[in-house]
Amino acid sequence: MVHSSRKVLSPPVDDRRPKARRARLHDLAVVGRIDRVTAPKQARSERSLQRVLAALEALLKTRPFDEISIPEIAARSECSVATIYGRFKDKHSILAALHESLRERMFVDLDLLLDPARWRHRPLDELIDAFCTQLADCYRLERHLLTAVLVLGDREVYERAAQNMEHASRCFVAAMHATSAGRRGAEAESRASIGIRAAFGLLQQRLLFHPSARGRTEGPSDAVFRCELATLMRMCLRGAAR
Repeated sequence: MVHSSRKVLSPPVDDRRPKARRARLHDLAVVGRIDRVTAPKQARSERSLQRVLAALEALLKTRPFDEISIPEIAARSECSVATIYGRFKDKHSILAALHESLRERMFVDLDLLLDPARWRHRPLDELIDAFCTQLADCYRLERHLLTAVLVLGDREVYERAAQNMEHASRCFVAAMHATSAGRRGAEAESRASIGIRAAFGLLQQRLLFHPSARGRTEGPSDAVFRCELATLMRMCLRGAAR
Protein backbone atom coordinates (compact mmCIF):
# COMPACT_ATOMS: atom_id res chain seq x y z
CA MET A 1 0.00 0.00 0.00
CA VAL A 2 1.38 3.34 -0.99
CA HIS A 3 0.48 6.34 1.07
CA SER A 4 0.66 9.77 -0.44
CA SER A 5 1.96 12.58 1.71
CA ARG A 6 -0.80 14.64 3.19
CA LYS A 7 -0.50 18.11 4.59
CA VAL A 8 -1.68 18.35 8.18
CA LEU A 9 -3.42 21.62 8.78
CA SER A 10 -1.86 23.36 11.76
CA PRO A 11 -3.91 25.40 14.21
CA PRO A 12 -2.89 28.99 14.82
CA VAL A 13 -0.34 29.62 17.53
CA ASP A 14 -1.99 30.85 20.71
CA ASP A 15 0.51 31.46 23.48
CA ARG A 16 -2.31 32.18 25.90
CA ARG A 17 -3.42 28.57 25.77
CA PRO A 18 -1.81 26.50 28.57
CA LYS A 19 0.67 23.97 27.29
CA ALA A 20 -1.24 21.19 29.02
CA ARG A 21 -4.15 21.86 26.69
CA ARG A 22 -2.10 21.47 23.52
CA ALA A 23 -2.48 18.11 21.84
CA ARG A 24 -1.01 16.36 18.84
CA LEU A 25 -2.63 17.14 15.54
CA HIS A 26 -4.74 14.71 13.58
CA ASP A 27 -4.70 14.53 9.79
CA LEU A 28 -8.13 15.89 8.93
CA ALA A 29 -7.95 14.52 5.39
CA VAL A 30 -7.66 11.05 6.92
CA VAL A 31 -10.39 11.68 9.48
CA GLY A 32 -12.66 12.84 6.66
CA ARG A 33 -12.60 9.34 5.17
CA ILE A 34 -15.10 8.28 7.83
CA ASP A 35 -18.59 8.46 6.32
CA ARG A 36 -20.07 9.75 9.56
CA VAL A 37 -17.70 12.72 9.72
CA THR A 38 -18.34 15.95 7.82
CA ALA A 39 -15.00 17.33 6.68
CA PRO A 40 -14.42 20.99 7.56
CA LYS A 41 -13.95 23.58 4.82
CA GLN A 42 -12.82 26.59 6.85
CA ALA A 43 -9.84 27.11 9.15
CA ARG A 44 -12.12 27.81 12.11
CA SER A 45 -13.97 24.55 11.56
CA GLU A 46 -10.66 22.71 11.26
CA ARG A 47 -9.54 24.03 14.63
CA SER A 48 -12.86 23.03 16.21
CA LEU A 49 -12.57 19.52 14.81
CA GLN A 50 -9.04 19.18 16.16
CA ARG A 51 -10.20 20.27 19.62
CA VAL A 52 -13.09 17.81 19.64
CA LEU A 53 -10.78 14.92 18.73
CA ALA A 54 -8.24 16.01 21.35
CA ALA A 55 -10.98 16.29 23.97
CA LEU A 56 -12.22 12.74 23.55
CA GLU A 57 -8.64 11.47 23.38
CA ALA A 58 -7.88 13.11 26.73
CA LEU A 59 -11.12 11.96 28.39
CA LEU A 60 -10.47 8.34 27.37
CA LYS A 61 -7.37 8.39 29.56
CA THR A 62 -9.49 8.94 32.65
CA ARG A 63 -12.78 7.10 32.06
CA PRO A 64 -14.33 4.38 29.90
CA PHE A 65 -15.85 5.49 26.62
CA ASP A 66 -19.43 4.62 27.60
CA GLU A 67 -19.21 6.98 30.59
CA ILE A 68 -18.21 9.98 28.47
CA SER A 69 -20.97 12.23 27.14
CA ILE A 70 -21.18 14.65 24.25
CA PRO A 71 -21.70 17.61 26.66
CA GLU A 72 -18.44 16.65 28.42
CA ILE A 73 -16.60 16.54 25.11
CA ALA A 74 -18.11 19.91 24.23
CA ALA A 75 -17.03 21.46 27.52
CA ARG A 76 -13.46 20.19 27.27
CA SER A 77 -13.09 21.16 23.62
CA GLU A 78 -14.72 24.57 24.16
CA CYS A 79 -17.10 23.78 21.31
CA SER A 80 -20.88 23.77 21.46
CA VAL A 81 -22.86 20.55 21.33
CA ALA A 82 -24.39 21.83 18.09
CA THR A 83 -20.92 22.28 16.60
CA ILE A 84 -20.02 18.69 17.45
CA TYR A 85 -23.20 17.28 15.92
CA GLY A 86 -22.55 19.44 12.87
CA ARG A 87 -19.36 17.46 12.26
CA PHE A 88 -20.05 14.06 13.79
CA LYS A 89 -23.10 11.83 13.59
CA ASP A 90 -22.70 10.76 17.22
CA LYS A 91 -20.15 10.04 19.92
CA HIS A 92 -19.14 6.76 18.26
CA SER A 93 -18.23 8.70 15.13
CA ILE A 94 -15.67 10.75 17.07
CA LEU A 95 -14.07 7.54 18.32
CA ALA A 96 -14.06 6.11 14.79
CA ALA A 97 -12.34 9.27 13.56
CA LEU A 98 -9.67 8.99 16.26
CA HIS A 99 -9.08 5.37 15.31
CA GLU A 100 -8.72 6.24 11.63
CA SER A 101 -6.11 8.86 12.47
CA LEU A 102 -4.21 6.29 14.53
CA ARG A 103 -4.43 3.73 11.73
CA GLU A 104 -2.82 6.14 9.31
CA ARG A 105 0.06 6.80 11.70
CA MET A 106 0.51 3.06 12.19
CA PHE A 107 0.60 2.50 8.43
CA VAL A 108 3.25 5.17 7.95
CA ASP A 109 5.36 3.84 10.83
CA LEU A 110 5.12 0.25 9.57
CA ASP A 111 6.06 1.29 6.05
CA LEU A 112 9.19 2.95 7.41
CA LEU A 113 10.14 0.10 9.74
CA LEU A 114 9.46 -2.72 7.28
CA ASP A 115 11.05 -1.19 4.20
CA PRO A 116 12.76 -4.22 2.58
CA ALA A 117 15.84 -2.13 1.77
CA ARG A 118 16.34 -1.63 5.49
CA TRP A 119 16.43 -5.37 6.17
CA ARG A 120 18.54 -6.62 3.28
CA HIS A 121 20.85 -9.38 4.54
CA ARG A 122 20.03 -8.64 8.19
CA PRO A 123 18.96 -11.43 10.60
CA LEU A 124 15.31 -12.46 10.66
CA ASP A 125 15.36 -12.47 14.46
CA GLU A 126 16.33 -8.79 14.40
CA LEU A 127 13.34 -8.04 12.17
CA ILE A 128 10.98 -9.92 14.48
CA ASP A 129 12.28 -8.08 17.56
CA ALA A 130 11.98 -4.67 15.90
CA PHE A 131 8.46 -5.35 14.62
CA CYS A 132 7.20 -6.63 17.97
CA THR A 133 8.78 -3.73 19.84
CA GLN A 134 7.11 -1.13 17.64
CA LEU A 135 3.76 -2.90 17.76
CA ALA A 136 3.83 -3.26 21.55
CA ASP A 137 4.94 0.36 22.04
CA CYS A 138 2.12 1.65 19.84
CA TYR A 139 -0.49 -0.34 21.72
CA ARG A 140 0.92 0.79 25.05
CA LEU A 141 0.75 4.45 24.08
CA GLU A 142 -2.74 4.13 22.57
CA ARG A 143 -4.14 1.65 25.09
CA HIS A 144 -7.15 3.71 26.16
CA LEU A 145 -8.24 4.53 22.62
CA LEU A 146 -7.75 0.98 21.35
CA THR A 147 -9.58 -0.56 24.28
CA ALA A 148 -12.56 1.68 23.59
CA VAL A 149 -12.48 0.72 19.91
CA LEU A 150 -12.20 -2.98 20.71
CA VAL A 151 -15.45 -3.03 22.70
CA LEU A 152 -17.30 -0.58 20.44
CA GLY A 153 -19.05 -3.19 18.32
CA ASP A 154 -18.77 -1.00 15.20
CA ARG A 155 -18.57 -3.05 11.99
CA GLU A 156 -16.91 -0.30 9.95
CA VAL A 157 -14.25 0.24 12.58
CA TYR A 158 -13.61 -3.51 12.86
CA GLU A 159 -13.22 -3.82 9.10
CA ARG A 160 -10.68 -1.00 9.09
CA ALA A 161 -8.84 -2.62 12.01
CA ALA A 162 -8.66 -5.87 10.03
CA GLN A 163 -6.92 -3.91 7.28
CA ASN A 164 -4.18 -3.14 9.81
CA MET A 165 -3.32 -6.83 10.07
CA GLU A 166 -3.44 -7.32 6.31
CA HIS A 167 -1.15 -4.37 5.71
CA ALA A 168 1.24 -5.43 8.48
CA SER A 169 1.36 -8.95 7.06
CA ARG A 170 2.20 -7.76 3.53
CA CYS A 171 4.90 -5.42 4.81
CA PHE A 172 6.41 -8.03 7.12
CA VAL A 173 6.54 -10.67 4.37
CA ALA A 174 8.32 -8.24 2.03
CA ALA A 175 10.87 -7.41 4.73
CA MET A 176 11.28 -11.09 5.63
CA HIS A 177 12.20 -11.91 2.03
CA ALA A 178 15.02 -9.36 2.24
CA THR A 179 16.60 -10.77 5.42
CA SER A 180 19.56 -13.13 5.48
CA ALA A 181 17.11 -15.96 6.16
CA GLY A 182 15.54 -15.18 2.81
CA ARG A 183 12.42 -17.15 3.58
CA ARG A 184 10.22 -17.36 0.53
CA GLY A 185 7.39 -19.48 -0.75
CA ALA A 186 3.75 -19.98 0.12
CA GLU A 187 4.45 -21.81 3.40
CA ALA A 188 6.77 -19.12 4.77
CA GLU A 189 4.32 -16.39 3.81
CA SER A 190 1.44 -18.30 5.39
CA ARG A 191 3.40 -18.76 8.62
CA ALA A 192 4.25 -15.06 8.68
CA SER A 193 0.58 -14.15 8.20
CA ILE A 194 -0.42 -16.48 11.04
CA GLY A 195 2.27 -14.95 13.23
CA ILE A 196 0.98 -11.43 12.55
CA ARG A 197 -2.60 -12.42 13.39
CA ALA A 198 -1.44 -14.20 16.53
CA ALA A 199 0.53 -11.12 17.65
CA PHE A 200 -2.46 -8.83 17.10
CA GLY A 201 -4.66 -11.31 18.95
CA LEU A 202 -2.33 -11.32 21.96
CA LEU A 203 -2.29 -7.52 21.94
CA GLN A 204 -6.08 -7.39 21.90
CA GLN A 205 -6.22 -9.89 24.75
CA ARG A 206 -3.92 -7.69 26.80
CA LEU A 207 -6.11 -4.65 26.09
CA LEU A 208 -9.20 -6.45 27.37
CA PHE A 209 -7.71 -8.25 30.35
CA HIS A 210 -4.73 -6.14 31.41
CA PRO A 211 -5.30 -5.35 35.11
CA SER A 212 -5.96 -1.81 36.21
CA ALA A 213 -3.11 0.13 37.76
CA ARG A 214 -5.21 0.13 40.92
CA GLY A 215 -5.38 -3.65 40.98
CA ARG A 216 -3.39 -5.85 43.26
CA THR A 217 -1.78 -7.83 40.48
CA GLU A 218 0.38 -6.45 37.74
CA GLY A 219 0.54 -7.67 34.18
CA PRO A 220 3.83 -8.39 32.43
CA SER A 221 6.19 -5.46 32.03
CA ASP A 222 6.54 -3.87 28.61
CA ALA A 223 9.89 -5.57 28.10
CA VAL A 224 8.48 -8.99 29.03
CA PHE A 225 5.45 -8.46 26.84
CA ARG A 226 7.60 -7.54 23.84
CA CYS A 227 9.54 -10.77 24.37
CA GLU A 228 6.27 -12.72 24.51
CA LEU A 229 5.19 -11.25 21.19
CA ALA A 230 8.53 -12.02 19.59
CA THR A 231 8.48 -15.59 20.92
CA LEU A 232 4.99 -16.09 19.52
CA MET A 233 6.11 -14.81 16.11
CA ARG A 234 9.14 -17.12 16.09
CA MET A 235 7.00 -20.11 17.00
CA CYS A 236 4.69 -19.40 14.07
CA LEU A 237 7.53 -18.83 11.62
CA ARG A 238 9.55 -21.85 12.65
CA GLY A 239 6.61 -24.12 13.32
CA ALA A 240 7.99 -25.40 16.59
CA ALA A 241 7.37 -24.46 20.22
CA ARG A 242 10.49 -23.40 22.07
